[in-house]
Amino acid sequence: MKWLFNPCRRYRQDISLLASGVLPQPERDEVKNHLAACPNCRNYYEEMMALKMTLANWQQDLAHLQPTQAARNRWARAIQTAGKPKAVRHLTPAMAFREWSRDVIWPCRRVWTGLATVWVLILAGNFSLHDHSQTLSAKSSPPSQEMIMALKDRQNILAELLADHFELHDADRQKFFLPKPRTERMLVLTL
Repeated sequence: MKWLFNPCRRYRQDISLLASGVLPQPERDEVKNHLAACPNCRNYYEEMMALKMTLANWQQDLAHLQPTQAARNRWARAIQTAGKPKAVRHLTPAMAFREWSRDVIWPCRRVWTGLATVWVLILAGNFSLHDHSQTLSAKSSPPSQEMIMALKDRQNILAELLADHFELHDADRQKFFLPKPRTERMLVLTL
């Protein structure tokens, strides 16, 4: 991520090539101009030159070091197994789920745990409300015959009132929307 916001990131490869001595001449001048202006890239160039010097003198500096017999055996086994084809691994559904969970769930396990907790609470609330509504409907008794008759009477009274109200409004609307003579529409202003 830090490379993304580094304005000198495009010069890093060229600086490494300059330190090794294989950068072409036109690009070399541009990189040297940048090194003169940028202290961070200058430090990086000095590190590359120090590494180059260490690697150039490795025979003299590290000639006394010899690998142990165990290291030689490990290298020989690694070389022998590198040439052999690897066995194809058949994925079982459990192995596929384990790899998927390691890639998807494990890095964000706190988020997934929070979401799972919220869903469990929502489901628990939903089941408790669902059971409560069923018990209320089971406890209530059907309406009595007298109550049904009273409800029908009130419904009839309301229908009569609404019918009278709408008839009045329809008459007013017709009267309101009738075309008026032109003389009545003109408004005469007198001062």
